[in-house]
Amino acid sequence: MRLEKPEKLLSGWPESKSRTLREQAQQNVGGLKELLEGEPTSAVAAAYTTADEQYSALVSGVSGKVTDPKASLDRLFATLPRLSGVKPTRPGPMGGDARCGKGETQGVNVEVCAWADHHSVGMVAFLGFPSTGSAASTFVRARSQLERPAT
Repeated sequence: MRLEKPEKLLSGWPESKSRTLREQAQQNVGGLKELLEGEPTSAVAAAYTTADEQYSALVSGVSGKVTDPKASLDRLFATLPRLSGVKPTRPGPMGGDARCGKGETQGVNVEVCAWADHHSVGMVAFLGFPSTGSAASTFVRARSQLERPAT
């Protein structure tokens, strides 16, 4: 499996111009690399924002050898203590394990969904989504835009 940065995310969200968001996505990749056994074979870090800049999504992921996907997700969510209600969600067609949790930072709703399988580990953080909504279905669409079979 390879991870690639899509030109646009979801329903045509362009890449964000916010340096802060892009840097956060890159920092997330650093933590994800620690969940691999060995070096990553590919990595993606990007931030996308809706045209009206109301909603944002940070995507971060690495591919490589993941020996224990469940333990990798445990470790990943342990680094995100401000999230609550972390529970399993559908991983989508690529399989593996996936979870989502909700939180708030600086008055902005945050929902983080992450996946791990034996070939990749990654996360999508949705910023500004209504707290009553669920990013789980949007997560599956975002993940499917990132992962490609290795050729």
